[in-house]
Amino acid sequence: MTSTKIQFLVQMTCESCVNTVKKSLENVDGVNNVEVDLAQNSVVVDTSLPTLEIQKKLESTGRLVAIKGYQGSIAAVSILEAGKEDVKGVVRFVQATPDTCIIDGTIDGLKPGKHNIEIHECGDLSKGCLSVGKVFNPAQYSGERLYGHLGSIVAERNGRAEFRREDKVLRLADVIGRSFVVSLTENEGSTAPISCGIIARSAGLFQNPKTICACDGTTIWDEVAKPNSKSSL
Repeated sequence: MTSTKIQFLVQMTCESCVNTVKKSLENVDGVNNVEVDLAQNSVVVDTSLPTLEIQKKLESTGRLVAIKGYQGSIAAVSILEAGKEDVKGVVRFVQATPDTCIIDGTIDGLKPGKHNIEIHECGDLSKGCLSVGKVFNPAQYSGERLYGHLGSIVAERNGRAEFRREDKVLRLADVIGRSFVVSLTENEGSTAPISCGIIARSAGLFQNPKTICACDGTTIWDEVAKPNSKSSL
C-alpha cells in the first residue's frame, strides 16, 4: 500500500511533549516514520493509515491537533455541505504519485450499510446535490468503469464510514472544482445523491504556514477547540 507524508500541527511546549507525541505512534502498523519539530509545533507522519486514525492517536496525548498538509504533487479536500443535513464529512485527496491518487475520508450520519462514492461533473451546489451533474466520465477516457465512480464504502452501525483507498484511474488535476458525492447503492433501492461537496485544492506538505486568522486574530488552537471543528488550516 502506498504511503504518504501528512503534516500535523500539534500543540507542544517542551521536549517531554515531543517524547509523548513520538510514543503515541511507536510500533503502530502502517506508520513508517515520524518527524517532530518542537519550534514549529510540526509533526510529519509517513503512513499508509487514514488521516483520522493518526489524528486520533496524536489527540490521545491530550494535545490539540490540526492537519496542515499532504505530500504529493496536488492535494485537495471536499467538505460535505449539501444534501441531507445530518450527513457530514471531510474527504481528502492526494496525488501521491503520477499513477496513484489517495482518497481518505470520514463521513458521519449515514444509514448503516453500503454507499457509493463518486465524482460528479459540476461544482455547483446552488440546488444542493441536484445541480452537480452526472458522474464525471471524460470523452477521452476508455476504461472499464465510469471515470468518476470510486466504488463503495460501508457505514457502521453508528453511521460512520472511515476509508482510505488508492485509485489508479483518478487524476486529481482533472477533478478540482467538481463535486464529491455520496449516494445510496442500487441494492438499497436508489442511486440518488444524499450528500456532496465541492473538491477544492488544499495545502501540500510545508505549503501552509498559517496559524492565525488575519481578519479576526483567531488562532488555530481556538478554531480546533471549537465543538465539531473541521479545521484543517
